[in-house]
Amino acid sequence: MENRRTTLADVARVAGVSRAAASRAINGRYGTSEEVRDHVRAVAAQLGFEPHAVARALATGRTSANRRERVQVLIVDPDPDAMAAKPFYGRVLTGALRAIGDQDISLEVRRVSTAPAVDADPPFGQILINMPGPASAAYARRSRTIALGRSAPGVAFVAPDNEGGGYQAAMHLVTTGRRRIGAVFGPPTPCAQERKAGFLRVMDGVARAVLSVDGDFTHARAYAATQELLARDPGLDAVFASCDVTAMGVLQALREAGRRVPQDVAVVGFDGSALAEAADLSSVYMPVEDEAAAAVHHLLDPALPAPGRLPTLLTVRGSS
Repeated sequence: MENRRTTLADVARVAGVSRAAASRAINGRYGTSEEVRDHVRAVAAQLGFEPHAVARALATGRTSANRRERVQVLIVDPDPDAMAAKPFYGRVLTGALRAIGDQDISLEVRRVSTAPAVDADPPFGQILINMPGPASAAYARRSRTIALGRSAPGVAFVAPDNEGGGYQAAMHLVTTGRRRIGAVFGPPTPCAQERKAGFLRVMDGVARAVLSVDGDFTHARAYAATQELLARDPGLDAVFASCDVTAMGVLQALREAGRRVPQDVAVVGFDGSALAEAADLSSVYMPVEDEAAAAVHHLLDPALPAPGRLPTLLTVRGSS
């Protein structure tokens, strides 16, 4: 009989536990008792199971002395100032660094304007942001890959409940008596489209028309879009902004037009970033740091269940 390398599935089967539990036990992760950890590790030793170097790093805090494993955050964003202008990316890095902790694993960040050709020397794992579906699938064939936001079929992802967040924002505006509601939606990405769908689900349900303009998650576009909305309906009394950066452009345009917030026009954003807190902006909070941490954990330990969707929650402040 041909010898083959023992797999994690073999260890789980012999130990009588799930594959995820076996992985947690071997890597010293939370969620298993000391008794289960000892049992699984004993079975692994008996079968000669050898986990990947990065998986061993979760338990030992060390990777190979000859090569440091890399996890890359690959961001597709045409805005050259995106890293400074959009708090979302800083929150992603914060969560990823928390997950890596003191392990000897490097975190790389790369921003590109368009999806690049597949890297000839791919890192151990990649976290993809705003990557088009076909490109995501190509990356996933070369290395461990997870996307922040829904991507191509078969590509693992972690994302907030964008649709639920959009729904919360719309319900808040409708139930607080706003009747002439506008929106600056986002670009044609899954996360932006999900927020739009949730928002419009409420508006369709109450048979309320929405004046809307598609934006691109930038201050400049949101500023111009709000001017357009006011020109189309000077009596506008609420605006939903698809992210907090967008909301900053909305607020500036309203202020320059002499509209008081919230007395004349209510504004609700989406992200729950430090921008929202500083501007006293009502905003749908999404746990970006937790998303990024879950993505890193999944890269290092693919036996863990797919992260899926994380909850969102509207925080009401002075802007609405």
